[in-house]
Amino acid sequence: MQFRHILTISAVLLGSTVLPAQAEEKPYQEENHPPITSGYLYLEDVSNGQVLWTVEGDTRIYPASMTKVMAGLILIENSPDLDRRILITDEMWTGLIEANASVAGFWPGDEPTVRDLLYGVLVPSGADADNALAITLLGGTDELVRRMNERAQEIGMTGTHFTNCTGLHDPDHYSTVHDITILMEHALQNPLFCEIINAREYTTGPLASAPEGLTMTSTSWPLINDGDETFQIPGYLGGKTGFTNPAGRCLTSHAEFNGMHLILTTAHSDGIGHIADAASVYSWMAEHYERKTLASAGTHLTDVQVIDTLPAVAFEATVPETVELDVPIDAEIELISTVPDSLQAPVTAGDPIGTVQITVNGQTVHESTVYAPVDAEYSRLAHMINAVKAFHAAHPALFWILIILGFLILIILILRIRLRIRRARRRARRRARSNTQRKTGRS
Repeated sequence: MQFRHILTISAVLLGSTVLPAQAEEKPYQEENHPPITSGYLYLEDVSNGQVLWTVEGDTRIYPASMTKVMAGLILIENSPDLDRRILITDEMWTGLIEANASVAGFWPGDEPTVRDLLYGVLVPSGADADNALAITLLGGTDELVRRMNERAQEIGMTGTHFTNCTGLHDPDHYSTVHDITILMEHALQNPLFCEIINAREYTTGPLASAPEGLTMTSTSWPLINDGDETFQIPGYLGGKTGFTNPAGRCLTSHAEFNGMHLILTTAHSDGIGHIADAASVYSWMAEHYERKTLASAGTHLTDVQVIDTLPAVAFEATVPETVELDVPIDAEIELISTVPDSLQAPVTAGDPIGTVQITVNGQTVHESTVYAPVDAEYSRLAHMINAVKAFHAAHPALFWILIILGFLILIILILRIRLRIRRARRRARRRARSNTQRKTGRS
C-alpha cells in the first residue's frame, strides 16, 4: 500500500487574526521626571490618550481663570454670527472691579464684535468679555454656568463644579488638573477655539474707548519663545493661565514635538512658576521622549502547525495591531509571544491561541490576544500517521524490528495462504478425476 498522497502537506498561510484584538495598555512609568514647583500636574498625549505624568491629578484644586476654557468653548458654540456687534453696558462690569478680576478692557459704550469678545475671553482672560457674551448670547451668566456644569458631566469631568464663568474664587468652585486636561482636549477639537487659544495677541477694530483698536496680549506668550530673557519651550502652541491667591499660578497648555501632541496642566505655583514648569516639562520631554511604533500589524511572531489535520494546516501568527506609544528615545523594546509553534486539532477560527506582549525597558506596556484565523478539523487517519511517526522518532530500533517482524509475518501469511490455495486446487483436481472415472465405469 502507498501513502504518498496521504502524507502530502498543504499549508494554509494566513494572518493570525480575523477578530479585533483584546488589547490592554499600561503606560510606561518614568522614574526620572524633572523638578517642578507646582503642587499639581497632569501630562497627557492627546493623540493617543497616554498619560505620561501625574502629580495629585485627581485632587481638588481651584481652577481660577482656567475656568474660561469651558466658558469660552460654550460661548464659541453659541456664536453663530461672529461679526455681530455687542454694546458693552454697566451691567456687564458689575462686581468685576471689586473682585479685582482680570479684564480685557471693553468699557461701557464700546461695541466690539462677538469675535472680538471671544478673543477677549481667552487671550487676556477678560471677565468683562465673558460677562458681555453670557448676558447677550445666553441671557445671563447663570445660564452659562449651568451649561458649563452640564458639559463637564458629559465629557467626564467628575471632579469639577463651577459656580461662575470667570474663575473668581468660591469654595464651591473647584476642579482637578486631570479634569482641566480633559476639558482642554475636548476644547481643542473646536477649530475656532484652537485659533484663539494659540494667539499671541489680537487687535479689535475701532472702539469708542480705543479708536485705533484694542490690542490684547496672551497671558502666557510674552514669557515664552520671545528672546533670550524668556523661557524656551519647544513646540509650544498656546494655553490658558489662571491665578487667585487660593489657586496659585495655574496653566493649561499644549505643545507638539517628536510626533507627540501634549497637554500639560499645572496648578498652585508661585510667581512665574507655572511658565517655568511648562518650560521644564516640555523641554525635558522633547529631549527624552518621542512617539514610536513599537510593533506593526502583521509583524511575524511564529509559524503554527495544527496537529492531526489532513491535509495538514499551518498558519502564520502575527502582531494583531499597530502599537504606537510615547517612550524614551533610547528605550529597549521587546516583543514577547506566548503563541505556541503547534496546536492540537480541532481548532475553530476565532479561538484565542496566545498573546503578544510589548515591553519597554522591561516594563509591559501593551498586551494583545492572538486568535486562530482558520478552522482545522481533526483527522483520525492523520492522528494514526502522526502516532506512527512519533513512535519511530522515539524508538527507531524497535520500530524497524517491528517492521521486519511484520514483514516476515506478512510473508508467512502469504506463503500459508498460497499453500492452502495449492492444496485446495489439488483436492479439486482429485475430485474432478474421481468424478470422471466414475462416469467412465458406468458407461
